[in-house]
Amino acid sequence: MFEKDILLIDDSLTFCESIQELLEDNEWTVDFITDPIKGLDIVREKQYKVILLDLKMPNISGLDFLRKLLEEQLIAKTYVIVLTGEITIENAVDSLRLGAKDFIQKHAVVEYTDMFFERINKGFQWQYFRLENEKLSQQRKQAVEESRLIVKSVGHDMSGSYYASLMLRLQMLIKQIEKAQKKLDKGIEQENELDLEKISEYLEKSIDKGRSIERLLSFFKELGQKLKYLGLAIDSENAHKKDVDINELLKDALHLFRDSAAGKNLSLFVKENFCDGEVTISASQEDILRVFINLFENAAKAMDFQGDLIVTTEKVRNQAIIKVADTGCGIPEEYLEKIWRPDYTKWEGQQGTGLGLMICKKVIENHGGEITVASEDKVGTTFTIKLELI
Repeated sequence: MFEKDILLIDDSLTFCESIQELLEDNEWTVDFITDPIKGLDIVREKQYKVILLDLKMPNISGLDFLRKLLEEQLIAKTYVIVLTGEITIENAVDSLRLGAKDFIQKHAVVEYTDMFFERINKGFQWQYFRLENEKLSQQRKQAVEESRLIVKSVGHDMSGSYYASLMLRLQMLIKQIEKAQKKLDKGIEQENELDLEKISEYLEKSIDKGRSIERLLSFFKELGQKLKYLGLAIDSENAHKKDVDINELLKDALHLFRDSAAGKNLSLFVKENFCDGEVTISASQEDILRVFINLFENAAKAMDFQGDLIVTTEKVRNQAIIKVADTGCGIPEEYLEKIWRPDYTKWEGQQGTGLGLMICKKVIENHGGEITVASEDKVGTTFTIKLELI
């Protein structure tokens, strides 16, 4: 991110060379420029941890230099120390007002070198905390956006199409049952007019509606479970971690997957390519297990339960590499960045909450790892997880 530690802007070449030598002797990286106009161009293109700025220079003064940075909204990311031969109350106040963070007289560099270094170190610390705050701010912004999308997605499903479908089918079921009951009552009163075939038809339709409602309720159950898992994934600080062997955990996940309804289809073949020896990481066993099962279930759906599920592990330097590949429908390139979003699901003809892969990503990132995807449309998809070994 930073070009070098320090940029010195001063019209005296001799002074610049002396300061550069002093600072580089302290193992800092330094650039200098004697033309403040060119210095502005450099600051527009590159970032330095600290800028040392002279006030009295030809073409443009140090105060005008600061004014330009302020106008162009560059000062907020720049730690400027005014380094000048003479400091007055007026130019000190003006420097601070325009965004400079500190000021030092040039003779103090010679007389109080350690203090000079301390003031520069203060600038380094300021940049560190600025970047940390920006990172936290970005994380908060992302969390707010993800929360908004989750609420929007869940709200849409629960109060929109799924809710309407559920209520309509309930109402139709009630009407079917009422009609069948009326026919039955009429048949009891007038036995010769009893239409058993019609009653049977009404009852069969009622059963079909009941099964539709059962599927909708199953979706709501899955949605509730995914929201619970998402909450656990976000609350990573409370996750109980221990030493686990990735190979053994994958075997457990495959066993659970095979025992599930999705894993029992005989047309789905599982290929295990595990590396030799233990692959040990520190992790929440339950959370990582859930990630693997979710990836297996997604692979099965992508193949319509017909094809090869290939699970591979390897150790590369200090990392465990886990790959879950399938020979399914693949993911078109334009959708690859969207699959991690909470409002995205692309299972044609199958219900989905859109939260599964988001939960996987959260869990892996909370374990200090990385999950990526590579896919080719109508060929297959590979998810790759990287976690640090212990």
